[in-house]
Amino acid sequence: MRVVKSYGTEGGVIVSAPELECDLEKTEPVTIVFDGLPVPFFVEEFSPKGSTKYFLKLEDIDTLADAEELVGKEIFVGECDTEEADDLTGYTLFSDTGREIGPIDGLLDIPGNPCLEVGTKLFPCPDECIVKIDRRRRQIRLRIADGLLEGL
Repeated sequence: MRVVKSYGTEGGVIVSAPELECDLEKTEPVTIVFDGLPVPFFVEEFSPKGSTKYFLKLEDIDTLADAEELVGKEIFVGECDTEEADDLTGYTLFSDTGREIGPIDGLLDIPGNPCLEVGTKLFPCPDECIVKIDRRRRQIRLRIADGLLEGL
């Protein structure tokens, strides 16, 4: 589940969750990773907005500015540790156009500029460039600048 945009002025967000099969429980926290650390949040409100989008209001996210900080972040339901959230080693990297780049060898956690290692190439992967992470298929789609795709 990924936050796609803020909604309203009181901290609400719209999330995209094409594979969500149940409502989120208000008694169980969801987890969002900030700077490599998992942060739990309790759900105040959750309601459908179409077939794959949902309105979500989290406790302690009470302003538009707070909600804007969540845009692009992945939300984990249930337990999440930093290794699960950050370790994409072995996943296959695809461009946002669907072109297969190759298997991910590692993540270089450069402050302010995390990069995925694929062979001898590095691909910047800030949150705003990640299009989708499919954990079931072990794939990640990434918005990649054209120049980085030359010679592949």
